[in-house]
Amino acid sequence: MKKTYAKATRKREGAIHYKHDLGQHFLYDVPLLRHLVEQAGVTKQDRVLEIGSGAGTLTACLCEAAERVIAVEVDEAVLPFLRIATERFNNVEILKGDIRSMDLRAIAEKLGDGFMVVANIPYNITTPILELFLGSKLRIRQMSVMVQKEVAHKMIALPGDTAYGLTSLRCRYFCKAEIVEHVPASAFTPPPKVDSAFVNLVFRDAPLAPCVDEALLWRIIRAGFGQRRKTLQNVLKGVIPHNVEEMRAIFTTLGISHTVRGEALSIETWISLANALAASLSKTTE
Repeated sequence: MKKTYAKATRKREGAIHYKHDLGQHFLYDVPLLRHLVEQAGVTKQDRVLEIGSGAGTLTACLCEAAERVIAVEVDEAVLPFLRIATERFNNVEILKGDIRSMDLRAIAEKLGDGFMVVANIPYNITTPILELFLGSKLRIRQMSVMVQKEVAHKMIALPGDTAYGLTSLRCRYFCKAEIVEHVPASAFTPPPKVDSAFVNLVFRDAPLAPCVDEALLWRIIRAGFGQRRKTLQNVLKGVIPHNVEEMRAIFTTLGISHTVRGEALSIETWISLANALAASLSKTTE
């Protein structure tokens, strides 16, 4: 069986026309893929949503390990290869479409609470895919994603790291992120220009700290990172209505320097600041 499967994999690898506009870089190394599935912690109790199944080599490895797999693929040209790769399994459902325009809640209902998301994400849509699930309030237990190495380091970065930014804060607010494997460009067909990393994002049951207004939180964070050269107090002048002395008092109470820039604050401090600003705005409108 293993020799036949390896031969079929090589046949698919040579027959597929890879599409640059879809960011197609496939992994055919079955031992590596099985290792990644193991690193993700997939077990026979898990239901998995796989995004961008491609020719189905990873899909087959997920089917071996999981209770159930829903595989989503946008490219109709590779669907025959995906079906061949998974034809020996009875625990997989293949959906054709772009996950960004599909009914996520309907898919999530099929998988039930605590499902996993696994994806080899094309570099050009990494941020939209992450944003689709972070904050979605779907009952996801974990995302395990292959991303550009540079993005992976942004996902785990902390204040003071050069990679620290909005992605770092989003991931830390909703998840516990860990790089579990670095994968060289040479492992992919065709090889991309940069190396990749496989990241586990374990979703939190609740944020690190209570936040009374998430929309306000992300508004001030985006502003802070959108104007990195300005002090945070100056940035906030253009985001929310406030009294200068009142703003200075909030910063003093929270122990935040009046000359601090947004990139220096942890997510916990951002939450405290957002809560204080929300309380101040509430008093203003009363």
